[in-house]
Formats: sequence, structure tokens, C-alpha cells
Amino acid sequence: MDNFGTVCNLCSIGCSMEVSCDKANNYSVKGKQGLVNADGACCEYPLTAFHNFSLKERITSPLLKEGNSFKNISWNEAFNILHNRVTTGNPVEKAFFAGARLTNEEQYLVQKLARAGALSNDIGSFHYLGRGTGYTKLSKANIPFFELSDAKRIFVIGADVTSDYPVIGDIILRNKKEAGIDIEVITENSTDGLVAHAGKHLVVNSYFYFIKAVNCYLLKNDLQDNVYISNLIDNFNEFKTGMLSMDYDQLVKKSGLTKEAIEEFALRYLHEPNAVIIFSENTLSSNTCGEIFNLALITGKHGRTGAGLCLLKEKNNSHGLHDMGVMSNLSTGATSWDDPFQRNSVQIGWGSKDLPSYIPDIKEKLESGEYKYLFIFGEDPVGCAINSEPIIDNLSKVDFIMVQDYFLTPTAQMADLVLPASLAFETGGTFTNCQRVIQQVAKSLNSPLEYNSWQQINEILVRNGFPQFENVIDITFEIAGLLPKFCTSSKLMFRVHDHDNNNQLFEYGCDALQRLAKKVSPAEVFING
Repeated sequence: MDNFGTVCNLCSIGCSMEVSCDKANNYSVKGKQGLVNADGACCEYPLTAFHNFSLKERITSPLLKEGNSFKNISWNEAFNILHNRVTTGNPVEKAFFAGARLTNEEQYLVQKLARAGALSNDIGSFHYLGRGTGYTKLSKANIPFFELSDAKRIFVIGADVTSDYPVIGDIILRNKKEAGIDIEVITENSTDGLVAHAGKHLVVNSYFYFIKAVNCYLLKNDLQDNVYISNLIDNFNEFKTGMLSMDYDQLVKKSGLTKEAIEEFALRYLHEPNAVIIFSENTLSSNTCGEIFNLALITGKHGRTGAGLCLLKEKNNSHGLHDMGVMSNLSTGATSWDDPFQRNSVQIGWGSKDLPSYIPDIKEKLESGEYKYLFIFGEDPVGCAINSEPIIDNLSKVDFIMVQDYFLTPTAQMADLVLPASLAFETGGTFTNCQRVIQQVAKSLNSPLEYNSWQQINEILVRNGFPQFENVIDITFEIAGLLPKFCTSSKLMFRVHDHDNNNQLFEYGCDALQRLAKKVSPAEVFING
């Protein structure tokens, strides 16, 4: 029996946990005191995920499709096929996708393979596909979890914390019991588990138009925090002019609430200095999250102790996708890929050819059949799609698909080449949770794979003439060397939106392992430690 500590690779809280694994690869999990969960709390999702995972037949060697079935092939043959597909053909006909469950180091290598290996900037994640770029940097000043006890009122907007983030739900309920902190829930779902514990709750038709109406009301009545805004924000006048040009009555109507309900909420939030909003990318569009950010700026609460925002992301390393540049518009450090200086710095650091500068619409290209090659690392878009038919149709148009995953997911079954994936505690690496806390995962268990996930990508880069990484730490150091050396923006900015962009295509963070975890019903999710 192997026993070791690691970090949960499911939701974005990043709880430390103790894992036991027997010789038959049966896992058991319990909470362990850690950087994020100091009390050792851990929900049942990792236990359920690993229990289901151990019942699956794990892939341990490369698989090549032959007719309607797969055959085992050698690693060298797999690398030859992959290298050929990466380096030949038109770069704009190739797209690379990295999952939010991958370590920072794995995500970084995927975007390096795309940009430096294939000379393609068609790099992204199905997890965020079609959802806009508005989530980037929203968690920059998230209130630390331990400061939730300093709040006087917690507003939970579009986040079913009792089901999706049980550890946070436990913290909120404990603070209510021990410190008398009020809870107010704003939801589109009256069965939200936190409603029964809330002092107040509102059921809205649209999160976006509800928050938009609240912001409009505050500005129409000059209730903004002028001192905070004048010192910290540049574009207030432009933002206010745009907001006041909107039809307030229409915003109210689309929200599904009365004017009285909206205005009472606005004043409750405004007049509580220690107000925290907890919200989630899981259920809210990027524009809605942006409007919540605007609300915190209007009232001067963003970034203050015991107040402000707490954005919960869906997957353990969703934040890493932004920081590692796994988006066509982003470079390492979540800087702009469109910035020639930043792009040139990366090119020099890599010693590569001229890097692609175009910014594609990946969703549009995928739907229109413009891609001939797809390289999918750690995601299961078919198995996690809200509506799988259009996703299957999109993938069916592609000439060649490579998937790297633990087992034959529905997406892997459509692939031409399947590579096995390693677990984080088999390789080591880092995760960045929703509060931008970087946690190291130690290599604690030997992998059954000859080449671990990052080593497979590294092998293709080496064949392209790039230096060999000897271990994960070497990758971490290269990432650190490419991070921006100075702050590129000294002031906050209001975000301007004229419509909602709710276009979530996938559940479970597009991760087959999280889909297995969520097979447990919310009633069975309890806290242990």
C-alpha cells in the first residue's frame, strides 16, 4: 500500500489530501491539512472520482486506430506519427487544446508545442471555448478564504457551493453559525442547496441583466464611491455614460425581478462595508462575471480586507490556462500575445522561428470545418458536452485527431491516435487555484507509463530541435524566465458589456475524471478531514 499527500485535481479550491493506493490500483482518499484547507477538510468528490477511475481500464501504451478498433503501437511509432502531423501541413489548419486539469507545466508545453513546434496560434481549451475572454484576470484580487470570517454579509451569486464547492459551502455555513455572518443567495434555481440557509434569497431570470440593472441604478443615483474610483480607475466617465444610455426599465424586466427588489438589493450591498460576493464561472457567463467586477468597483469594495470578490473557477487549474498562455490572445503570465514586445521575448527565450501573431476564432473555425488536425490534451469534449451532437459533427470533419487521456473517453474513441496520460502525483508539477495560490504537487507514485504526459510533448519538441527538459522543475524555471518583469497596468478598468454571452458548451470543466466525480449526488457530498 502506497500512502502519500497530494493536491485535489478536481474543483478550483485545491484541497490537500492523503491518498492510499494498493497494488490493484484501488484508491482511497481523505482530507489532509494544507495550504488552502488548513482544517484538513475535503469533500467526497475526489474519493468518488478515484474510485470510479480505478474501475476503468487505464491506457498505458499508445493506441492507433485501425478500421473501427485500436491497436497498440510502440512509443517511437507514435512519436513519428505525432511529429509528422505537428510539423507538416498548413499551421492554420491545426488546433491544440489543453485541459484545465493539467499542471501548469503541461499546459505550458502544449502551447509551446503549438506555437513553436507547429507555428500555429490556434491554441485554446474546450473548457472556455466560445465563452469570451472576460474571465482573464478577474480573480486578480480575490479575497483569501480565511478572510471570509471578517465579512458581515456574504452574497452568493450563481454558485451552488453546497454541491459544486462543498468545502467553501462548509466554510460559509460555519461562519454563519460561529460569527453570525448573514448569507444572501441570488440564483436562477430555487432548489440551490444554500437557499435553505440564507437569510434572504432572490430568484432571477438572468444573472447578467440583474447585475446590469443594479449597476445602472447605483450610477443613475450617483451612489458610486467617487474617492475609490478617482484614485484607482481610469475609464469611469466612459463607463458611466454607456451605462446611463441603457434602458433601465428593460434591464429590470429582463432580470425577472421588480424595481423594488433590485433597488433594495443594491442598497443592502452598498451600505454593508464588509460585503463579499462569491460567484462562479461554472454557471455565469464571462460578461456577467465582468459586471459583478464592475459592481465591486462602483461601490469601492474590490480589494479591501473582509470585502470584495471571491471568484470560483470550475477546474483545479482553470487559472493556469490563462497564466500559461493556453489561449490565442494570451502569452505566459496572462500578458497579451498581440504585443510584439512580449511575443518577441518569448521567441528569444525559446530560440524559435518567428512565432505566429494572428488571433483566430477557434470556435468558428471548428464549426466551419477549417481544421484538418486536432491535438487534444486532457479534455473530453464529446463526453462532457451539454449537447454532444454538434461536437461530434465538428470532430467528424477533421482528418486527424490525437487525444491524450487516462482512458478511452468518448472523445478518445473518435481519435486516430490516443496517448496515455499520467496523473499529477506520478510526475510532479504545480497547480494554481482560483485564488492564484500556486501549489506544488510532489512526484509520489511511479507511473505505469514509459513516457509521462509532459515527456511525450517534450519528445516532439526535442525532435523539433528544442532543448531536452530533464525534469518538471526545468519546465517551471523556463516558465518563470518568461514571466513579465514589470507591471503593465497600474490602474483598474471598468468592463463594458452591452449583451450577455452565456454560451457554455461543456460541463465538468470538460474533464472525464470530474464527470466521474459528479456521479455522486449532492446529498452524498459531505466534509471529512
